[in-house]
Amino acid sequence: MKRKGRRGEDGAAAVEMAIVLSLLFILLFGIVESAFIFNRWIQVTHAAREGVRELSIGVPLATAETNAEATDGSNTAKFGADAINCTASSAPDPNNASATVVQMTCDTTYRLRLLGMLPIKDPVPLSSTAKMRKE
Repeated sequence: MKRKGRRGEDGAAAVEMAIVLSLLFILLFGIVESAFIFNRWIQVTHAAREGVRELSIGVPLATAETNAEATDGSNTAKFGADAINCTASSAPDPNNASATVVQMTCDTTYRLRLLGMLPIKDPVPLSSTAKMRKE
């Protein structure tokens, strides 16, 4: 038996589902995009650690920068990101005058792909710095 009062509520469930599904998709894509950003940050951190390790064993600054940038990986690993740029430096250790501290700073930017239509800071800057005492 049909009620006469429900006539105006025929499309309410479809509208509610459209609103909830759109919010669910934004949340899902946000999680996936965050995973891509985190993966890229791990790659930048790895490049900085690899570069400073080479500097600590006596590899020249320019060679260590080039080798650190080469740890970038394949193009599939760079989904939405620019190439990694690394800068090396060397300075005397303030705690030990006879020692030297080497530092490698690597950075890149990640351009949002899945959530580019939202008002989120784009591109996302990613940077990592590693320091080590030269042997």
